[in-house]
Amino acid sequence: MEVKFDRESLEQQDRYFIDLHLDFPVWSTSYVMGQTPYLVASGMVDKDKIVIKGVPAVEIFRIRLDILNHFGERFNEVKQLLKLYPRNNKELFRKKAIEFLKEDRPTSTAPEDINLLLYTVLSRVSSAFLEQDTVEEITSTYPQIIMHLSQTQRSQLDEFYNHIKETGFLNSLQRDCLSLYGRIFEIELYLRPAIFLDFCTGQEGKKSSAKVSKLGFENCKDMYKDLSEIVGRQLALVAGINNLIHRSNHNSFLPSKDGAALSSLDKFANKTLSEKLKYLDDCWYKIDDELLNTGVRNSIAHYTFEYNEETQIITCFPNKEGLRQETKLEITFLSFMRMILVQFREMHYLHHLIKSLYYYEYLILNKKP
Repeated sequence: MEVKFDRESLEQQDRYFIDLHLDFPVWSTSYVMGQTPYLVASGMVDKDKIVIKGVPAVEIFRIRLDILNHFGERFNEVKQLLKLYPRNNKELFRKKAIEFLKEDRPTSTAPEDINLLLYTVLSRVSSAFLEQDTVEEITSTYPQIIMHLSQTQRSQLDEFYNHIKETGFLNSLQRDCLSLYGRIFEIELYLRPAIFLDFCTGQEGKKSSAKVSKLGFENCKDMYKDLSEIVGRQLALVAGINNLIHRSNHNSFLPSKDGAALSSLDKFANKTLSEKLKYLDDCWYKIDDELLNTGVRNSIAHYTFEYNEETQIITCFPNKEGLRQETKLEITFLSFMRMILVQFREMHYLHHLIKSLYYYEYLILNKKP
């Protein structure tokens, strides 16, 4: 979609030309005949990312857009399918999932097969939002870590798994994660320029050309809040495994820089995201730095922000200053969407950890001697 000024305006050399496109960040510059959004976007790509593993970056982006277009039309179908998974009728989920994938898969209703089918669906529908290299890395690393713990600390690992399973934490966390995959497509139009930023740095200050209404921002804001909450809860799994690796006890924490050690994983779960990070000593899992904007997160969570639809600027007031609200920080809507994209990726990557823990139950913990 291109929106250009009238011809008379274009012929004025002292006028600026703004080329709007739903898939790319907006730029404004002097008009050059023939400079389509695609060509200008190609010129924005970082030199070291013009070609990635033999494939042009713009071609990778085009493929991602094709995936978004395909599943974006089916997001209600995705929602309904994922609602079937937690139910007892696994045969219905198996049948609907195979129909959705349009693949004839030799699967049964055994837990390990249903688990594989679920995460095949999730990986397929979310692939446009993800960095494939990271997905390949984590899907091989997580099982290796859990297998190593099962061989060196079997009883301690069993105790950790039984705790997160018997409390209902693991099941409820998975259900909450599943609820986000259909919803992400409700805001995918706003995320497209944020995905393009994978290939060019320093462009977060540009605008999005999508028609950003108050309602649209409200939907994005709610997604940000829910992602923040779920990623914070997922860190309990990271912390438990980290404690096993370093101290052979999922409840054993070191003191943080600000206070005494926590007495249990349950105490860790009650901490805020920024506080939790203080207790992940020498952590095996590296949190994306873009996830750690506590000022924006606190402002969005507590409604201490303002959004200007015309300028697409979000003004956040992260500090408790009574009525004054003098301390503020500003980010563009595109930057905010980039933060949502990073959070969704983090949630999905940690969702693979949930998958690996379930496989431990199905294939090892419940395996008869």
